Order: sequence, then C-alpha cells, then structure tokens
Amino acid sequence: MISWQLGIMQTCDNFATMPFRIEQLAQVVAYTPFLSGNKVRLVLSNLYGEADLYFDEIYLSKEEKFHVKHQVTYLKQKQVVIRRGHKLQTDPLTLKVQAGEKLYVWMKASRKQTYADVASTYATDLINASYGQKFDYCPSLRVNEHQRKSWFSLEGILVWTKHKPKVVEFAGDSLMEMGFVSQALGKLFLEEYPQQVTYLNTAVSGSRLLYDCPTDSPLLATYGQSLLKRKPKPNSVALSICFCGGNDLLLPAYSSQASKQVVTPAELVAGFRELLTSWPNPVVSSTILPAKKIQAQSEATRLAVNQGLSSWSQIFDGAKLLVDGQGKLKPTYQLGDGLHINQAGGNLLAQQLLAFLKTNSLL
Repeated sequence: MISWQLGIMQTCDNFATMPFRIEQLAQVVAYTPFLSGNKVRLVLSNLYGEADLYFDEIYLSKEEKFHVKHQVTYLKQKQVVIRRGHKLQTDPLTLKVQAGEKLYVWMKASRKQTYADVASTYATDLINASYGQKFDYCPSLRVNEHQRKSWFSLEGILVWTKHKPKVVEFAGDSLMEMGFVSQALGKLFLEEYPQQVTYLNTAVSGSRLLYDCPTDSPLLATYGQSLLKRKPKPNSVALSICFCGGNDLLLPAYSSQASKQVVTPAELVAGFRELLTSWPNPVVSSTILPAKKIQAQSEATRLAVNQGLSSWSQIFDGAKLLVDGQGKLKPTYQLGDGLHINQAGGNLLAQQLLAFLKTNSLL
C-alpha cells in the first residue's frame, strides 16, 4: 500500500534566545532522500518564532542551480505562510525521486523576518545548506567539514512510496547533530539496506542527558531539553542511536546554573539506564567520548561511567575506538578542538556501529 513516509529529516533547534533577524532570505537546502517514490512534500516549522513566517516562493529541483525547478505550494497558494507555533506539510508535488538522488529546496522571503527554528550541519553529503540575505539570490553550497552550515524552518522531505522503512533516529548532542556519524551510517544504510531504513536526526548541540539547558546565557539556552525528555512518539521510530553525557560533564565549568548540577557517576549511569529502558523503541548509546577542556573530576566521572556501562548489551564503546594512549581523542579523528570528531572519526564509528547493530539484530 502506498503511503507518505519520511524520506529524510533533521529537526530544527529552538533559537528563540538567539534568533536570526534577516531583511530578506534566500536559502538552498540539499537533501538525499532514503526512499524512492513519485510524490514529495516538505515539512516546514515555526514552533519557536514570535510571528508568522511568509515565504514568497519555494522551489524544488534535482539540480543545484535550479535550471529546471518545480513550485512548491501550500493550500494551493504560492506564498507559503507558517503560522506561529506550528508545523506544516506542503501540498503534494508530483515528482519521481530515487533513493540516494539529491533534491534541492530553494526558499525565498522578501520581507524582514525573525527566524528561531534553526537547523545546522557540518557534514555535507546527505544534507547541506547555505543562505544569503538577498531575495533573488541562489546561494552556492559549500563543502568544508570545519564550517557550520545553517538553515531555517525546513525539517525535511516526505515521499509517497510503496516502501515501509524503519525510521532510525540519530539523537543526543553535537556529536550527532554535526552529521559526521549519522551521515556515514546513513550512507551505509543506503548501500546495504536500500528502501528499508530512513533517516531522522533530532540531536541538539549542547544538550545534556539529565538536565535541561542552562538559561544564564542566550547561547546556553539553545541547548534544549534533556535527552531523557525528548522521547520519540510511540511507533514513530524503530531504533534510536545516541551520543550523550559529555555535556553533563562539561557545562558546569561554563555556567553558574550548571555548576549547581554536577553529576556523579551513579547519577549518569542511572540516566543511561533510564534512556535505554524507558523509551518506546530500542535504543543504542555510545560510551562518553573524552573532551579536551573537561576538568579532572569530571574526567574521573567519565571514566567511571564508561566502566560501569561497558558490559551493557545496548552500549557501543565509541570512546575506546577514538582515544589515544593518554585517553584523548586521536588527532586523526577530531576537528582540532579536542572535543568534536571529524568525518574520519564518523566513518570509523559508523563502520563499527553497523557491525554492532548487525550482531545484536537491531536492523
């Protein structure tokens, strides 16, 4: 039976405390859907903004330069309005799409608006984005793993398809949101499980496992709810893969509020146990990766937590793969800040994660 299925999606973060105020917006977002079908819809978001958002024109194309493009409408109107506090799905657009074939979305807004629904990536193979502040501008996409690529109010693509894929959620903090792990594993899914698995990235940079974001600075307030509060809806996800826990150890050194939320090994282990047992779908989580700026007490906590998790069947020991003899991230696998992995690190983790998922019959 043919139905609407998630082709590829990355949810927007809440930037209400650090919104983007833009005179005119033109953004291009490239997606690589995981499903083939003959119709598509876009998912647009304005959950966090203070006013309705107006997009004069939205186009979809199979070409980055939009030489051939298709108008996207909502309620049969060319101007698409996203009401404050809402999401919407655009009208169905008849277009034959193939899994693994890139689609490009060009969104244009002529009026000055404030955008608080923000998504971003560093990896660029599955999702990439660029924006400019001129209405008639078609931004060029960049490929640079050291540079953040952001976009606004667009979460992904639905495909009208005969396939019934398993939705794999990539959850947690920046180690997932940046895209290096999820992209590498997603590309393996496309190769080894075509039309059987699709991609959902819900990770939020800076988020913690146990506590909501601190609110003592605008940036910290974008870090969102604790991962334990971000459970998928029942029957919406087949498997969640998480990287988390590192910010529970890091943030007390950067926030007066978080400094009162120093976690013990027992509290973090209990948090991981709740994560693995209380969600409505199977969950796999990595051990906590090291961080260059972590304090000595927090590093001792990290090591104790990882030791406590090491024998759990749903725990993947990502930290062991990437550390050197001093317990730090190997330079080969990180961006140079001692905290965030690069694409080489993501590739290694993805290869071992896929083997872990196969061994444990999770796909």
